[in-house]
Amino acid sequence: MVKKENMKQGILVRYMVTGMLIVTSWMITSCNSFNEHLPECRLFVKFKYDYNMLFTDAFHTQVDKVELYVFDKEGLFLFKQMEEGDALSTGNYRMEVELSVGEYQFMAWAGARGSYDIVSLIPGVSSITELRLQLKREESLIVLHELEPLWYGEIHNIAFTGTDNQVETINLIKDTNKVRFIFQGYSDDSWKLNVEDYDYEIIESNGHLGHDNSLLDDDVLSFRPYHMEQRNPSAAAVELNTMRLMSDRQTRFVVTEKNTRKKVFNINLIDYLAMTDMEGNNWGVQEYLDRQDEYKIVFFFSEPWHAVQININGWTHYIQPEEEM
Repeated sequence: MVKKENMKQGILVRYMVTGMLIVTSWMITSCNSFNEHLPECRLFVKFKYDYNMLFTDAFHTQVDKVELYVFDKEGLFLFKQMEEGDALSTGNYRMEVELSVGEYQFMAWAGARGSYDIVSLIPGVSSITELRLQLKREESLIVLHELEPLWYGEIHNIAFTGTDNQVETINLIKDTNKVRFIFQGYSDDSWKLNVEDYDYEIIESNGHLGHDNSLLDDDVLSFRPYHMEQRNPSAAAVELNTMRLMSDRQTRFVVTEKNTRKKVFNINLIDYLAMTDMEGNNWGVQEYLDRQDEYKIVFFFSEPWHAVQININGWTHYIQPEEEM
């Protein structure tokens, strides 16, 4: 009899615990903006960066600053808010956005620091099309320093109902690229190179980005090495960076001999990056350029600036150089 009574009590306790858990869960997740006894519904934004070559969300390991711009459904600017530092590295960061019920558009720049200027918008006056970012540059239009990594993201047609806590996700795309060029003699005695005898530059007008991440009219910029090294008498390496690469543009990589000012090497960089066959992935060229942000390009030369082989991120091709321009 005692045993049955204990069993009944145990079952009752389990039901009570289960009921309490259900009620507690409902209280945490339920909300109603018009009921003072329940928490007000909130709108949160999650930032995600898996549009990369890692095939995983790298937001919490790479991004240390994010700025969110909030617009109404017509594109009128309302306000912006920012977060940076350790809060972004937890792996479960959500930005709370205090908004009334309605329809909105969100746009974000992530990582933007001293290398960039972002247009200041006026709440209630400025429109979404006025939001632009520009890479800072000297009057010479030469960019010598290493850029801070930059990401872009947006969401349109957000309908905040206020009936539940709501999470919207902004998927980020990286707008900065690093390119490491290695120049190597095909054999030890085929070619000698002094890295200091030449100027190296990526030439492109891609330092001005619009609200939709498109390239706007811009100066023709010269991205120069922020790092150079002489590896041995017949091998040298230079590292440069540039902004967003586009499959339909002529992005030139040019090497100029300092003494003669002769362009000894002049290629369309995009054509060469497309030689990777998208590194084994079934992507178009533009998706590849948007996902990949680091390139290692090794040129093998049989004689001065006559490339016979190229290795791009592990993919090898035998090539014919373009005609000198």
